[in-house]
Amino acid sequence: MTWQDIIRLHVAGPSGKGNDVVDLSWSDVPGSLSELADRMNVRLDTSFPVEIAPSWLGARALCAIRGRRGMRIRLGGALARKLSPGALEGVLAHELAHLKCRHWELLLMGCLLAAVLGVAAGLAVSFPTVGRLVLGGALLVLSAAAMSWAAEYEADRVAARYVG
Repeated sequence: MTWQDIIRLHVAGPSGKGNDVVDLSWSDVPGSLSELADRMNVRLDTSFPVEIAPSWLGARALCAIRGRRGMRIRLGGALARKLSPGALEGVLAHELAHLKCRHWELLLMGCLLAAVLGVAAGLAVSFPTVGRLVLGGALLVLSAAAMSWAAEYEADRVAARYVG
């Protein structure tokens, strides 16, 4: 079964109005995902490596949470229906790259440090309280945006090594 067959099967109707996330087991997804994950050295959840969100127009890598499910990819059906098989493989490789590079740790720790930086900067200047809050908030937002951009760029670069 191809990705396009899977999308047609699990995305409700022609408008993709289904709201429930559909868990796909390894037997439900094409072998190309397993091969790509192996080549990229990413270990996806042993039971359900992919979730299809029928009406969602996006894709996301989901990290493992202790005591819960392992790493997996959530794929929006509304996005997947619009992509060619090659483009869909690129999206999957990009999401696998986020898992391979452990970007959730970068963003978690980076945002924590950015928050500390924002508070420190707000306390270090002699502006009125509103000015301190604006300065601290701006530093937090700009730092988080820079880290997010860097993670996306790296995921693109890593994915391109595996799928071109």
